[in-house]
Amino acid sequence: MRRWFSMLAVGAITVILAACSSSGSSGGTGGAIEGLTWKLASQTVNGTATDVPAGVTVDARFDSGNVAGSSGCNLYHASAVVADATLEVGPVATTSMACEGAASDVESAYLANLANAATYTATSDALTVYDSSGAVILTYASGPANPLEGEWVVTGYNNGNQGVVSPAAGTTLTATFTADSVAGDAGCNTYSGGYTLDGDQVTVGPLASTMKACDEAIMTQETQFLTALQTPATVETTGGTVTLRDASGATQVTLAPKS
Repeated sequence: MRRWFSMLAVGAITVILAACSSSGSSGGTGGAIEGLTWKLASQTVNGTATDVPAGVTVDARFDSGNVAGSSGCNLYHASAVVADATLEVGPVATTSMACEGAASDVESAYLANLANAATYTATSDALTVYDSSGAVILTYASGPANPLEGEWVVTGYNNGNQGVVSPAAGTTLTATFTADSVAGDAGCNTYSGGYTLDGDQVTVGPLASTMKACDEAIMTQETQFLTALQTPATVETTGGTVTLRDASGATQVTLAPKS
């Protein structure tokens, strides 16, 4: 009987130590979180890890005590207290665009998860966020350090006369940036060339384009767009969008991710 009690005591101690070990290792371990755009890959929805569906963009950029990004439909921003491995976010403010379908569902779950953030682990290529119980609620992949890299649709350009205007109906303007080159569709012709990026300072061009002739209005738009794109500018990221501005701060081109 004494031996049985001895074995029971050892077993109880083992369980207690295992529980303590499990509790101590739950949650995040910290790491460098600023300086990258983190793109959400999956999140917990009703207790299940769920991938972000194609065509929905959710991201986060942490900087100087704040976090901002795209929540799937709207843009959001909030305070973000980062200390060692802890992460405290909120309250979150968003724009007021009406959302439907997958984007709305993803956004609702994401904002709720973000408010429950407690700790995190960041590596060079991934960010994992945990709630106060140590459960994973958000997983991100790191975006390029260069915010221009990727495929973009032009949502506005400076026409040099009335300010920023949207592309003409029936035309699509695009820009695909690699590490040191840009190419795309200017509405009639395609174009390509190089660019340099130093911090948030960008210089695009000179650009070369094909020589196809189109309607006069489309050709005028093309000239205005390519002029705006080649104006010395700074790069500004807000959520999933990019704005190129000239030295005075005036908007030259606005870009949204190409779905």
